[in-house]
Amino acid sequence: MLKNILFIGFIVWQLQSCKTIDIRQDSQTHTTQQVTLGGIGSDKKETLLHKAFNNTAIPDYTEPLKVTVKLVPFNKQTHKAFTKAAGLQSATVKIKYIDSVAHKPRYVKLQIADKVAVIDALNSTENKSVKNYLSNSNHTAILTGLSIALSPKDLDVITHADAVFLVEKGLKTYALQLYKNNTKTQVISFNQGVVFAYKESYCCWQENKKHQLDIVDLVSAANRCPKKTYRSAKRANKKLNTLNY
Repeated sequence: MLKNILFIGFIVWQLQSCKTIDIRQDSQTHTTQQVTLGGIGSDKKETLLHKAFNNTAIPDYTEPLKVTVKLVPFNKQTHKAFTKAAGLQSATVKIKYIDSVAHKPRYVKLQIADKVAVIDALNSTENKSVKNYLSNSNHTAILTGLSIALSPKDLDVITHADAVFLVEKGLKTYALQLYKNNTKTQVISFNQGVVFAYKESYCCWQENKKHQLDIVDLVSAANRCPKKTYRSAKRANKKLNTLNY
């Protein structure tokens, strides 16, 4: 009996530890995939202890999106997640981590700062098919944050940049455009680094003035949508039809 209890406890611990990592009090899902900020998709279960992100769409962001950049020191947990991802991604980024050394290597935590711009883009005519896709699944999310390990050179330039924006580099390909003294300096592609964690945001739906459904907010999985808005577009549409009946 005791062995069974210990075994069950071990499995629960493994499931929790493999699903998310706590990065400066901001829960993120770890990944071994090269995901992109602003991308759309959903989690898919690969094994008992691992989930992968199933990329399904890249919206058209016609205007650059402001991105916040934070430098965060590695700890045992994040370094383990990085090591696993580095073995499966193309970028050659080496991190020398020693737990007993006070000065730890750092990674970059990116977050889309302009949520309104993302919502406007998703509601635009350019993203009509993407919006329709989102409306058919309340389990589909937008990647609004991620953690990435960069080479010393890229880490240095992004640290000293005055501003960073998510921009379209090519057809359905996005990268980070850096600015210094109001001048474009360097572009960093996501495949130049090793992405090992991401943060998802989900759509909140509401009726607009034309009695149509719009995305009006983005919330994390742990948060509820604001009053009179719904995570499910179908539920929002049902509410809309009831009110118009």
